[in-house]
Amino acid sequence: MRLMLETAIRAAREAGAVLRRGYLRPHEVRVKGYRDIMTEVDLAAERVAVGIVREAFPDATIMSEESYTRWQHSGDEPAWFIDPLDGTTNYARGLPMFSVSVGVALGGVPQCGAVYDPLLDQLFWAERGVGAFLGDTRLRVSERATLSETLVTLDWPREQRMREVSARFLARLAPRVDAVRSRGSAALGLCAIAAGWADIYFQYTLSPWDVAAGALIVEEAGGRVTDLHGRPYRLDEPGWLATNGRVHDAVLALEPYREE
Repeated sequence: MRLMLETAIRAAREAGAVLRRGYLRPHEVRVKGYRDIMTEVDLAAERVAVGIVREAFPDATIMSEESYTRWQHSGDEPAWFIDPLDGTTNYARGLPMFSVSVGVALGGVPQCGAVYDPLLDQLFWAERGVGAFLGDTRLRVSERATLSETLVTLDWPREQRMREVSARFLARLAPRVDAVRSRGSAALGLCAIAAGWADIYFQYTLSPWDVAAGALIVEEAGGRVTDLHGRPYRLDEPGWLATNGRVHDAVLALEPYREE
């Protein structure tokens, strides 16, 4: 597992260096779908990250945002989940909030991973049973125990119906909390929970590469991660809730999927 973690960290750092070099340059933006874009830098960073993984693990099963193939939970072989640029819209517009995420799962359960913010040179990483860290500093979630104290982070679904569901849930949650933020990078949103900078994160339409590293980082920092029904998460489940654990049930009590 140590070699996998070291490889994930190296892949995240070196892909992040590609993002840093390309930041604020003109970009070739391609539309993949509604509210879904890709730049030439996504692909360049992906090539670097995948190449590093292949160098260490030539036969690795790799799922990456820009070259997705269907993945199943079953099997004993590790699966690598790579998001070479989490926050492409921010990146393409020059907004300085984006990251690289590299996670490794075994039987659908994350085992190690890294999230790298290349502009701030912040490396978040975790190994199951070892802990979560920002660089060399161990991370712990916050101790806030009431909703009125909490800071919420979220990201917005691309699909219109789920965006409306998210907006309705936020309308119930926002009056009960201290503040709400949206960063545009799910991986960084999860890491903020692990670091204790925020207390609640939710999103309705995430993919495995968005969360394979970040979910483990939250768990190893003492937080709780479930789907938006409160059930144990699955990497192929689109709806995610991550909290410091103390306010998790209070958030679920507001019924994230309630139809008004």
